[in-house]
Amino acid sequence: MPTLGVQSLERRLAAILAADVVGYSRLIRNDEASVLARVKAHREQIFEPVVAARHGRIVKLMGDGLLLEFASAVEAVRCAVDMQHYIGIANADLPQDSQVRYRIGLNVGDIVVDQDDIHGDGVNVAARIESLAVPDGIYMSASIFEQVHSKLDLTIEDLGKREVKNISDPVHVYSLKLDDKAQAIVSPIVPLSNRPTNRLIMLGCAVIFLALLVTAWLQPWSAVQFPDSNEHAVALSGKPSIAVMAFDNLNNDPSQDYLSDGLSENILTALSRFSDFFVVARNSTFSYKDTPADIQKVSEELGVRYIVEGSVQIAGDRLRVTSQLIDATTGQNIWADSYDRDLQDIFSVQDEITRTVASLLSTNIDLAEYSRLKHQPTESLGAYELRKRAQEEWFTFTKEGNIRAEELSAKAIALDPNFAGAYVENAWAHINGYRWGWTNSLTREESLDRAFEMARKAIELEPFNFKGHWVLANATTQSGNLERAASLYDKAISLNPNSASVLADSIDPLVYDGKAPEAVERMKLAIRLNPHHQDWYLWNLGWAQYFAERYEEAKASIEQMNEIPDGLKRTYAPVLLRLGLSSDAQIIIDEFLTANPEFTIQEAKNAPFESEAYLNRWVEDLRKLGVPESKE
Repeated sequence: MPTLGVQSLERRLAAILAADVVGYSRLIRNDEASVLARVKAHREQIFEPVVAARHGRIVKLMGDGLLLEFASAVEAVRCAVDMQHYIGIANADLPQDSQVRYRIGLNVGDIVVDQDDIHGDGVNVAARIESLAVPDGIYMSASIFEQVHSKLDLTIEDLGKREVKNISDPVHVYSLKLDDKAQAIVSPIVPLSNRPTNRLIMLGCAVIFLALLVTAWLQPWSAVQFPDSNEHAVALSGKPSIAVMAFDNLNNDPSQDYLSDGLSENILTALSRFSDFFVVARNSTFSYKDTPADIQKVSEELGVRYIVEGSVQIAGDRLRVTSQLIDATTGQNIWADSYDRDLQDIFSVQDEITRTVASLLSTNIDLAEYSRLKHQPTESLGAYELRKRAQEEWFTFTKEGNIRAEELSAKAIALDPNFAGAYVENAWAHINGYRWGWTNSLTREESLDRAFEMARKAIELEPFNFKGHWVLANATTQSGNLERAASLYDKAISLNPNSASVLADSIDPLVYDGKAPEAVERMKLAIRLNPHHQDWYLWNLGWAQYFAERYEEAKASIEQMNEIPDGLKRTYAPVLLRLGLSSDAQIIIDEFLTANPEFTIQEAKNAPFESEAYLNRWVEDLRKLGVPESKE
């Protein structure tokens, strides 16, 4: 006879993450309202989407902490890295004593499930390890370490065995270092509002199934017609959709699969940092590993337009990697390249190739998207497509193109007021309105105000989208607050270290602050990262080289451009003057003044230079070339 009132409790093995706020009581005493608001924002904007992305479960939220459960130790560690990375970014702009910082403990162990709660040694050990962790730290037990050290390329320090409260035996503790290796596995945050819930998926399937049944009943004489799978795939996301396939191991040695698999995963993760792209998860793409796959079939099954393929081969002490980008809807090979490197430090080589390939892929996907959308009438375009067309107009670097970019991005905002990317493009157009006077209806000051408004709205919508922080950094540079601008550029780079364009644009505050040689080296690094760059990279390089007094190099950089924009002629003419090419310099400045009759020395002095030496040199060169002092 069963015993009444006794319920059988479920037991299972799980990975547990315990986290709490460092110095919570002190923070609450100092500023309760602000601290509670920040903790709430961390949960909603960081923890909830990150845990969902890592297939975890939030077991409970306490005032000063949280308890998470995962089926995988690897996913638990990646979640911890993501959490600390994004908390660090959120804290970057706050005074030290106002920052809400966390420490994290991880353990794999047996747990007891009691309805929605969990108990047991697995939980207790995680909590005790968390109490040992330093602020911003991630500590783990040996059970976690054994499962992840060969699967994730991370720096993990052995701290030895530690005595902890209420645990009879000492616990072996390890500390995960949040260095470049950890940053390399960080994934972008996808807001929960952008994820279809299980309920919505089930409801959608039910509606489709019902519709098919009704169609079949109304038209029993004809077969049910499914929509073309490729059209359906492309419609899945307005963003360019990409599948990074498992790279082939050409050595035919399964023990070296870790290298080809690791490189594929790193490139997939790096591409995921570009918020403009929809990147299919590893589990889906790796299901095709070691089986010949038809590109168009993969495209249809995964719902993607672009496929990334590649191979890895080791020959002696050399590593050879090939990669290619294919438009699966047409079969066109858009881009391909190969890399040969010494195999001395395999992980450094992996990181270098990952950054380069990710940057080149992003550039070539953008170019393919421009080409695809170029001839479509704007009336038929959605918000994403309008944004891309605005970006293309912006890159013409003309007044007409900039005004068109502002109009197209405004139209995209009207279609989708929650599309952060549209606000980013609108902000860029208004920055150009301020910087070059490329606007029809606003004064320059009004254009800069509008740029700040649009940039801040983009960040409000997507706090961890690097492009919002990037455009805000540029607007801040134009306002003259160079220290703040440099901090914002650093934040954008930390959100996506694989974007060569952010790196290239971040030289502006360096030059204005009198650090042109440093700006030149940074610009060259961006070009190495993206050798097939747009012309504006050369604009920036030539501009920095002029102020670094490297005039021959500046001339060479500028003359590599397909066409020298009007705005750059203000620098190109002084470069030629410094090289003794006075007549050529005069022709260039006369062309500029004909197109920009309002430009004066007084306007040149409004540029946000902190370096008086740089400003004086430029102004003197413009004076020698006959630029008027002020409007008559």
